[in-house]
Amino acid sequence: MTGLQARNLALAKQIGAPKHIMVDAGHREGVRMRDHGHFGSDSATQACALLVECGFHGDTSSRDVAIDMAARFLVASGCVEMQQIPANWLQSLPRNQIAVKVTDAVLAQSKGLRFEQNWQGLQHIPLAGTVLARDGQEVYATPYDDCTLVMPSLRQLRAGVTVVRLAQCME
Repeated sequence: MTGLQARNLALAKQIGAPKHIMVDAGHREGVRMRDHGHFGSDSATQACALLVECGFHGDTSSRDVAIDMAARFLVASGCVEMQQIPANWLQSLPRNQIAVKVTDAVLAQSKGLRFEQNWQGLQHIPLAGTVLARDGQEVYATPYDDCTLVMPSLRQLRAGVTVVRLAQCME
């Protein structure tokens, strides 16, 4: 997750991983570290920051993602050369990266919100108007064609909680 600074998106592309890059304005439940100070400002600084979602806490594959991304960040920042990184730290790079920009969020109005189906993270919805969820009389649908769902979840369902974010491909 890059924030809105073009330099952070450029860093994610230079690193070459992960496959999906989220460009978003932040989180309504609190400021992320990558958005503080020079990292989140439009100033002339070259300070870069990324937030990397490595996976489920406690899953050993999450550790592998974290090590891979830390190693690639060290190389991109010029601290070390790629040949100095132990080979078992690195995972295969994706063939291509997909950058999406978060445009909207669906917020629950009540604990009664229900998804229309079992949506998956990064699921691509081809048609605008596809119903995603219902909350009483409120119907939530994709606002545009080629909508990507970001982290749909009802785990912490209560009024005011974001249950899914909607994103558009940038390329």
